[in-house]
Amino acid sequence: MRFLEHRRHSRRDPASPHLNAAGLALAQRVASSTGPFDRVVTSPKPRAVETAVAMGYPVAAELDELSEMPSEVENLIDALHPRTFADYSVLVGRNPAMARYARSQEALWRHELEGLPEGGRLLLVSHGGVIESGAVIAARASVEAWGSTLGYLEGIQLYRDAGRWVRAEIVRVGP
Repeated sequence: MRFLEHRRHSRRDPASPHLNAAGLALAQRVASSTGPFDRVVTSPKPRAVETAVAMGYPVAAELDELSEMPSEVENLIDALHPRTFADYSVLVGRNPAMARYARSQEALWRHELEGLPEGGRLLLVSHGGVIESGAVIAARASVEAWGSTLGYLEGIQLYRDAGRWVRAEIVRVGP
C-alpha cells in the first residue's frame, strides 16, 4: 500500500505570495502530526513551497500542474464559488471541462504516488480547488459527508493498494 497526503498551503497575506508569520507557525505546528514522507512535491507558487519547507520537508519537485487550472475551470469556480466537496462533485459531474481537469489531477497524483516503492509516502502541497477537484475523482465515493472546502493546511489522505484507491480521509486543522 502507498500513502498520499495532499495539503493546501498555509496562511499568507492576500497582497503577498509568501507565507506570513502565522502561516509559518501553523505549518510548523501541523508538521508535528505528519510524515515522514519519501517524496515531497509542491506547486511552484512560493506559498506552497514555503509551506513544505516550514513543515521541515525538502521539496523534491515543483509541478506547474499543481498550481494552474484551465481558464474555463478557473472561471467556473470563480463564478459558482463551490463551498463544499459536494459542490465540487456536482461541478465535476455536470461540466466536461471540470471533469477533465479533475481526472487530470487524479492521474497526476496517481503517477507521482506509483513512482514510489510499496509502502511509500508522498506529500503534495498545492491550493484550494486543485485538491477538492482531484479528491472527488480519487475517492469514488460519496463526498457529501466531507463538508466544506479545505482551509489552510487542511487536506486529504489517500491510500492506494493493488492499483486502486482504497481509502480517503479528510484532514482538518483545529484552531
